[in-house]
Amino acid sequence: MKRLLFLKQAGQFSFYLRLHYHEHGADFMADWLKIPSKKKRREEDIPEPYEIVCVCGVSLSGYRRKKYYRHACLQCDETYFILPRNSYPPPKARKKKKQLPTQQQLSEYILNSSLVTRFLEKRALKKASRKPQETPPQTEATPKVSPYELPPPRTRLITPFRGILAGIALIIGLTAYGIIHSRNLDQASVTLKAATASGEALLKKNDLVGANAAYQEAFQALEILGRDDPTANEIRLTSRELQAINTQAVSPVFEIAEEAISHIKKNDLASWESLFNLRYADTWMIFETTLIPLPVKEVEEDAQTPLFRLNLPIMLDEYTLSLELTSPTFLTYLEQHPGQPLIFAAQIKSFRQEPNQQGAGTILLNGETAFLWSHLKLYEKLGIQFDEFHDRKKIEAMLNQQSQYLGVSK
Repeated sequence: MKRLLFLKQAGQFSFYLRLHYHEHGADFMADWLKIPSKKKRREEDIPEPYEIVCVCGVSLSGYRRKKYYRHACLQCDETYFILPRNSYPPPKARKKKKQLPTQQQLSEYILNSSLVTRFLEKRALKKASRKPQETPPQTEATPKVSPYELPPPRTRLITPFRGILAGIALIIGLTAYGIIHSRNLDQASVTLKAATASGEALLKKNDLVGANAAYQEAFQALEILGRDDPTANEIRLTSRELQAINTQAVSPVFEIAEEAISHIKKNDLASWESLFNLRYADTWMIFETTLIPLPVKEVEEDAQTPLFRLNLPIMLDEYTLSLELTSPTFLTYLEQHPGQPLIFAAQIKSFRQEPNQQGAGTILLNGETAFLWSHLKLYEKLGIQFDEFHDRKKIEAMLNQQSQYLGVSK
């Protein structure tokens, strides 16, 4: 009976709902969606901002409204749909389940309990009562080393193992050096033969530039081989003579003197010295003359070295140019044959104006690189012409004498 009454009442309530829905229509559901909680009604006054970045890069921002609306970009006219404010409260946070204490928390809780702390205090008191009275500290006696015990090992810098390793490394290094050095010697000997043959062939063709390059290569090979026999000395001297021929000064001595006069008149001495160093320094000159030793009083104080003046003065109308050679390498030859003419090549070092004479200058020659000439054929390559005043036999005898001094085979 009760069940029938309940079903009857439920049918009447559902009929009432259908009737109310048909009378009011969709307004009923719309009103139902607009029913927020009391808490949400209080939060409606709080603005909800939004910010959107447009495709053109402009930031669009504002506050949400009760209803949706469209926000248009002022730069590119792109429109964006903005959702309304949420009329419902956020879901409630779930209650966290109570976590069971871990084993460490349980052990800490038990140790910190009052019962355990009292027990530990009583135990500490008992141990303190059992300890004897404090005795003054005694100095610890150093234990005696037993005669059957070995002393502690000492760390040594040089040990047998390290010595063996050092010896092996030394042997390997010496072996590698010997192999490389022997290969260099073999290569140098091959280069020497090829370069000498090539240089001689180029000399027969009067190709002085190519012969110079070939003999310079042979000279470097001789330095590696370390040979000092007459044949090696002849190759060295030939390479130096070819170098002097190919790198001669661009102007002869007489033209240098005329150029000095004109330049000093137009400009000054300093500009001429800089131009001279740029144009003529380290170039070669070949002379056939005698050397006159200068007395010590005419030598500079800072350079107490032998100084010789070439017996080749260049005297112009307004200027006198002289040449001086400082400490030549063939000083012994000059002592053995004083006052005799000789043929030698020397590099130009610098230009010096005489301090007391404005119309006189000196060209200083580098005696450290100067050398005596030896080969007549190369001397003839300079364009030397022989006549009754310049006898070829006398020049040949002079060069033979210089070759014997130099230890060159003939």
